[in-house]
Amino acid sequence: MRSGKVVASALIVILLAFGAVFTASAAPLKAAMAMSGPINDGGWNTSAYEGLQQLKSKLGFEIAYSEQVAQADQVNTLRNYAKKGYDIVFGHGFEYGEALKQVAGEFPKVKFYQIGGDVQGDNLGSGSFGLGELSYLTGKLAAKFTKTNKIGFVGAMSIPTMLAEVNQLRDTIKQFNPAATFTVAYTGSWDDVVKGKEAGLAQIATGVDIIVAIGDACDAGVIQAAKEKGTYVVGWSGDMNSIAPSVVLTSGVQSVPDLVLAQGKAIKAGNWKPGYKIWAVADGVEYLGKWSPVVPKALVKEIMDDQAAIKSGKLNKQVGMASE
Repeated sequence: MRSGKVVASALIVILLAFGAVFTASAAPLKAAMAMSGPINDGGWNTSAYEGLQQLKSKLGFEIAYSEQVAQADQVNTLRNYAKKGYDIVFGHGFEYGEALKQVAGEFPKVKFYQIGGDVQGDNLGSGSFGLGELSYLTGKLAAKFTKTNKIGFVGAMSIPTMLAEVNQLRDTIKQFNPAATFTVAYTGSWDDVVKGKEAGLAQIATGVDIIVAIGDACDAGVIQAAKEKGTYVVGWSGDMNSIAPSVVLTSGVQSVPDLVLAQGKAIKAGNWKPGYKIWAVADGVEYLGKWSPVVPKALVKEIMDDQAAIKSGKLNKQVGMASE
């Protein structure tokens, strides 16, 4: 009888041990993200937030985020998430490169990932969107749609990825409408809607009738300016047509959720690896968004045919990062 009790007790201990192991293994994976702008900008940061939400809803991740992180606070923000045991910490934007490299070196067991850059390390991966393809398509649209032959660009910061798109826009506009001028302005901010509107109004006052806006929350200000003055905008990152369907001709959509979800799937499968990948039109993560009804159907078809040619590899419009 005593031996039977001993065996039973041993079985209970074993079952409890296995239960503890099971409970530990069932703990949810955790992902955190730092963003320079607000999650309600309708574009770059909204799409990142949507990516986090998909990690939660589709893969069961526990998520956290910090929005409107100043550059001086990037390192501490990333470091705090790493200290709390997050499995992966995202830095959303080219501007997070140096901070990610520093913090990744301090926490070798935590995975880090930069969206919109190309930093790499033993535990640091990155992915950027293909440069030049969307700016070629939207540049051609602007060149053929403008009535004043004056096209503008309002961006947030003069960084290599932004400069590459600006250069492609300029070259494409010149190719399809040599008579058109192209004016460039930067707000110096990713989240100042007022500055975006001021920059938009300033360009419209000179006769600009189409503005390509790549400035996160600032884009909302540009759209406000265009709506007030009866001009047009090409959105970026997110599909901004719903903000003002008669003003936003289309948007160069960059699907951040696809990048975020890919990292989560790899972590969950146990095969995440650091490295760098360019995500482009051919991957289905860059594409033109909803079209405004004011754009002639023939022009829509022409641009969409170009997008299909890029996706199939028949038309190559990717460019590298630029320094000026």
